[in-house]
Amino acid sequence: MSKYKYSFEEKFERIIINLSESNLENSFLIEHSLGSDILAEFDAIEENFIAYLKVLTGEEEMYKGGGNTSIIRAYENFALFENLFPDGEEEVICAIETIEFMKLLLAWAQEVFKCDRKYERISEEQLEGQLLWLKEAWGKLNNYINY
Repeated sequence: MSKYKYSFEEKFERIIINLSESNLENSFLIEHSLGSDILAEFDAIEENFIAYLKVLTGEEEMYKGGGNTSIIRAYENFALFENLFPDGEEEVICAIETIEFMKLLLAWAQEVFKCDRKYERISEEQLEGQLLWLKEAWGKLNNYINY
C-alpha cells in the first residue's frame, strides 16, 4: 500500500488513477503518465516495472522514460516527472519516492488488467497470468522493502 492516497476511475473503458488527495505536488503528472507515458498494456507495464526495479536495487543508476506527456527520470531514492508542455515559463515537476511510484504502478496495473478482462480485451487465462505476474512483482518489491 502506498503512503499516498489514490483512487481509480473508469473513463472511456480505461483506468485513470486519481491522486488529487495525495498531497503530492503536481500529482497530475503521474496521473497523465499512467496510460500515456506508460501504456496500459501488460508488456509495457512489465517492462517499466523491471526498469524501475533495476534502479531501485542499484543494478542501474538511472532510468529515463516517458515521452507523451512527461519525461520520467528515476533514481534509487526518487523519481521525477517533468511536464513536456508547461503552460508558463516555470518548469513543472512532480517528485516521488521511486518505491512509492512503483507501488502506484502495480496498483494501477491490477485495475488495468481487470478492466481489460471486463471489456474482453484479454481472456480469463491471460488475466490469471497477469495477476500471477503481479503477485510476483509485489513479492519482489516487498523483498526490497524488507531488505
